[in-house]
Amino acid sequence: MIPKRRVLISTLILLVIFVILTNYYFMAILSRNESEVRKFTKSTIEEKILQKVPLIAHNYRNRRIINDNLTDTFIHNLKSTTVFKNKSNLWKEAKSWVSKTQLYNYSSPHLGSVLFALKSAKIIKADIDIRGTQLKLLLTLEGNQNVIFKPKWYPIDKIIEGPVYAGKDRYFSEILAFYLSGILGKPLTPLTVERKVSLKNEIVPVATTRLLNTIYKRRSATCVYGKCFYCKREDPVCENENGMITGAIIFNVDVDFKVNRSPWQRTYKKGKKAVWETNDDYCKSVKLKLSSRRLLNLIDTSVFDFLIQNGDRHHYETLDDSVILMDNGKGLGNPNIDHLDILAPLYQCCMLRSNTWERLEQLSGGLLKEKLKVMPDINNLVTEEHLNAVERRLLIIYATVEYCRTRNKIEHSML
Repeated sequence: MIPKRRVLISTLILLVIFVILTNYYFMAILSRNESEVRKFTKSTIEEKILQKVPLIAHNYRNRRIINDNLTDTFIHNLKSTTVFKNKSNLWKEAKSWVSKTQLYNYSSPHLGSVLFALKSAKIIKADIDIRGTQLKLLLTLEGNQNVIFKPKWYPIDKIIEGPVYAGKDRYFSEILAFYLSGILGKPLTPLTVERKVSLKNEIVPVATTRLLNTIYKRRSATCVYGKCFYCKREDPVCENENGMITGAIIFNVDVDFKVNRSPWQRTYKKGKKAVWETNDDYCKSVKLKLSSRRLLNLIDTSVFDFLIQNGDRHHYETLDDSVILMDNGKGLGNPNIDHLDILAPLYQCCMLRSNTWERLEQLSGGLLKEKLKVMPDINNLVTEEHLNAVERRLLIIYATVEYCRTRNKIEHSML
């Protein structure tokens, strides 16, 4: 009896183990299948947009036949210069262009002259610009015009790894942003040019005491580190072998802009997402807080920022309710990556101005890249890879509009 009882108990134990293992096996299989189903059926908005890119590419392959007087005039005036002996009158002319719809006049015959003066006018005073987190100098040019100088930190082919806001400012992004604003017909960036300056010969003789305190010699080179959130003596900008530093000169229009927090601001904290990054219906709450005009301005801004990959617009400036395209130094970080979340205002709200869309369509078929390539000094500022990336991102914008159309939610507005 005892052996039979042992056999019976052993059989029961084996049966229980078999049932447990079988249940575990099927639960694992079901769990895995459910996971695979979620993996292959759940598609984010960004994935849906990217899926449309090859489907709509043929629609925008051919160049549209248009009379592009806007860009042609802009390019002609950029390259047309007259030397003004009286710089004060020239600066006064440039400031007269500023209105609620523009920071410069791309149809003015004096546009090139102002840009030339920004590149060549004598520096009569140099100080620290303590605004922001990056090293900037506040320079005063002959004729008492203030400008911002953002120095060069990286070669133009440097690829910035990490999040879209990683790295220091790229001065060439500021210049490309200026060119792009003219091509898009939205002259809402400040006038910006490349300029080489000598710290030793042009800055030190006219520098304020607080700026001089941040200038020193390192291995026979004159260096400056300034004063800002990230500024430190161990990480300066130094003159090159020719005794020069390169950077962007940005025209100061001397207007008080209103600073606003962006509804699509990032958290800037690893692993922590903002509300807009987790809620596809986020735009509904934004519409309750902002006017249609302001919202359309922000959507235009997102299109502009996406083309250059400026994902650092945590705040934005306005002038009479127009959103100003300032502080574009975090663009052109990595030509191999397209951060689609910069377009969140567009694909979450599915609104776009009719004239914005019309201009974007006109630039199809490679015309955008072609226009950029004829801009002054473009080969010294931007690599071919970055120009190709801008062209590629334009196609993604087309796909985003198509995504909105398939949802029957796109709105063309002239507001």
